[in-house]
Amino acid sequence: MKDRVLVVQHDDLSPLGAIAEHLASEGISPTIIEPHRGDPMPSAAQFDILFVLGGQMEVWQEREHGWLVPEKAFIRHWVKDLDKPMLGICLGHQLLADALGGRVARARRGEGSLTTIALTEAGTQHPVYSGFGATKLAVSWHGSEVTDLPAKATTLSTTSDCAVSSFSVGSAAIGVQYHVEATGSQTDEWALSPAGAQHLVNLHGADDVPRVRQALAGARPDLWINSQRFYYNFMRLARENLAR
Repeated sequence: MKDRVLVVQHDDLSPLGAIAEHLASEGISPTIIEPHRGDPMPSAAQFDILFVLGGQMEVWQEREHGWLVPEKAFIRHWVKDLDKPMLGICLGHQLLADALGGRVARARRGEGSLTTIALTEAGTQHPVYSGFGATKLAVSWHGSEVTDLPAKATTLSTTSDCAVSSFSVGSAAIGVQYHVEATGSQTDEWALSPAGAQHLVNLHGADDVPRVRQALAGARPDLWINSQRFYYNFMRLARENLAR
């Protein structure tokens, strides 16, 4: 029986990307819902594994995006009450922290580039990072960050500009601030979108943006390998959780 996978997508610029290809390689067709388009949160009993993707909104914008309230409640129930597997990416990482009582705020300095993720001691021992060295390349693209972890959560990695670039909570819930799903076409779209282009200029200055984009393009083979390894590590962890 194939894993029943639920994906929560928050905008057109943040699709499943590489993870769609990894799921397809296992013959898994996920159910994708879009709360920002009016899709309701389903019954948690219908699914085994949850992916919550990125988005341009902020976790605290509940008045502007009312659907954030039921989505946070769903995540809280999924992880706190059911202890089921979840991978939260960027906004999804922040929603996981916020839903469980952590805190998210504007970043001291955001990220929008190829970054080096440094594993903590706990990260080097966590199964989701099995096969990785002490550091790995990733795409980080955000202006807010987790500043306080939920109770009983553990930081798994950091970057020079982000103290919590990934964390674990429960037996199989993982949040990653960076983009394990990012493809080359996605990063190109982000860089060319009005908000994304301005984000890069604000962080790096207009003269340095071409170098940042060139670094992202040159790292695509390594990013793909890292994404694939991370995906299979997460799915192995998820399946062990579901088999308990």
